[in-house]
Amino acid sequence: MIHEMRLDSDIFEKIKNGNKTIEYRLYDEKRRNIKVGDKIEFKKRPDFKEIILVEVTKIYTEKTFEDLFRKFYSSEDEIKENVMYMNRFYSLEKINEYGVIAIKFTVIKHFFRYTYNKLVRDKIPENIEKDIEKTCKYRVLNDEEYLLELNKKVIEEANEFIEDNSIEELGDLIEVLNAIMKIKGYKMDEVNTIMKEKAEKRGAFNNKIYLEYVDEQNRNTNEEKELNKDFRIKS
Repeated sequence: MIHEMRLDSDIFEKIKNGNKTIEYRLYDEKRRNIKVGDKIEFKKRPDFKEIILVEVTKIYTEKTFEDLFRKFYSSEDEIKENVMYMNRFYSLEKINEYGVIAIKFTVIKHFFRYTYNKLVRDKIPENIEKDIEKTCKYRVLNDEEYLLELNKKVIEEANEFIEDNSIEELGDLIEVLNAIMKIKGYKMDEVNTIMKEKAEKRGAFNNKIYLEYVDEQNRNTNEEKELNKDFRIKS
């Protein structure tokens, strides 16, 4: 099992530099799940991109931090200093309720994690794994999730095309639209028929017409809703 713990940068750097091999915590419900042999991802504040993966090698539990630190320190001053430090994070009430834990570990690796949580092209994981300095985690979406992510991808690719109007970005956008057509069961000839019908009734976009405003005698609430949709670009 892999657990997660978040650390301030000074503590994180001590682990990174090999100067810290034991983490002290409250022995609450979350920490009671940690077993020898489990992995922990220590994540560095504030953005949590930098991570150290460790393996738990030994676990010590006691009722108080004073009892716990006596396992590791002989100096009363050191014990007192460390107890005072831990009391900054945990109240005596919580300590008495749960007890405390010391987690001894060995470092497995240090890395940076960049989280995407988005639909990617089919060969992206394969290409990532070809780089020995990279690993990735991915899953296969069900159809409902897939369509939802394709819809998000349309916005992403449209924005990228808007940035530079390149033929490459246009190709990416069409690739996503083709995927949507496939999962929805749309046929290109059907799309062309609908496009033709709409062009005959309302025209296409060939004449460069830019509508500035429309004056109406009565309030048109339907048009107001249409104009206020989030995706519309405000001039």
